[in-house]
Amino acid sequence: MQNTDLNDNPDTVNSESINASSRNGKKGLRRLAFLAGGLSVSAAVAYFLTRVLGRSGVDVADNIVDDRGTGQKKAARILRNLRDRAFEASDEKLALALGRPVSEVAAWNAGSEIIDDDVVMKARGIAMHRGVHVE
Repeated sequence: MQNTDLNDNPDTVNSESINASSRNGKKGLRRLAFLAGGLSVSAAVAYFLTRVLGRSGVDVADNIVDDRGTGQKKAARILRNLRDRAFEASDEKLALALGRPVSEVAAWNAGSEIIDDDVVMKARGIAMHRGVHVE
């Protein structure tokens, strides 16, 4: 008869259900913590593999730069011609004229950064004002 007394006791039923719900809540938090940890580890592994393999995040395929259909290769050639013919082959002088950092100009010449349309338009304008043929 004691078993039936325990089952009918509302305090015992409530405490059992509270314990069960708190256990389920802890399991859910553990699962969430393992998921977040796993995602963090996988992101770190992907980052380090990319660094070790030496692949840059920028793909400088022949992207179209402007409305004339200028690709990355032609844009790089325009910038090199302008630098060589109008700025004494100096990246520093070209960077100053374009209003860009020298490191960015060096990256364009190396092919590791994408040349945007603003730079190509400025380069064409500077070439026109200085009377230099760049294309």
